[in-house]
Amino acid sequence: MLPDWGKVTFFANAAVDLDDAQRAALHGRGVAIESERVAGIVDAATIVLADGRHIATDGLFVATRLSMASPIAAQLDCAFEDSPVGPYIRTDATKETSVKRVFACGDAARPGANVAMAVGDGALAGAAAHRALMFG
Repeated sequence: MLPDWGKVTFFANAAVDLDDAQRAALHGRGVAIESERVAGIVDAATIVLADGRHIATDGLFVATRLSMASPIAAQLDCAFEDSPVGPYIRTDATKETSVKRVFACGDAARPGANVAMAVGDGALAGAAAHRALMFG
C-alpha cells in the first residue's frame, strides 16, 4: 500500500534476509531496498546507515519486536507462541490460556493487535472468565 502514496525505501537493517521472490515483488512495486544496518535516526526522519550514508525520508513506518510488559503470564506458566513481532500468550477461542481459568487478551495474546482488537478480546475474555467463575 505504501508505494501508492509515494517513494518508498525498505530498510532491512541487516535483520531481514529477503528472498528473490520478495525482492522482485518489492522492486515491482517501485520499492528501493537498503540492506545496510541502520545506525540511527536524526531529525524527524533522516536514516543514518552504518556505512555513514544519510538518507532523508518524508516519514517512517517501523516494525519492532514486542515483549511482555509483565512477568505474570510466565510466572503462572502460561504457554507462549512466537511471531515475527515477538512472543505472545497462547489462548484458545475464548481467550483462556494454557492455564485453566487464566485469560489473556490484547497485544499480549494476539500479535499485531490494535486497540479495537484488544477491546474486543477484552470483552470476550471478560465474558469467558465470568462464565468460568459462574459455571466452573
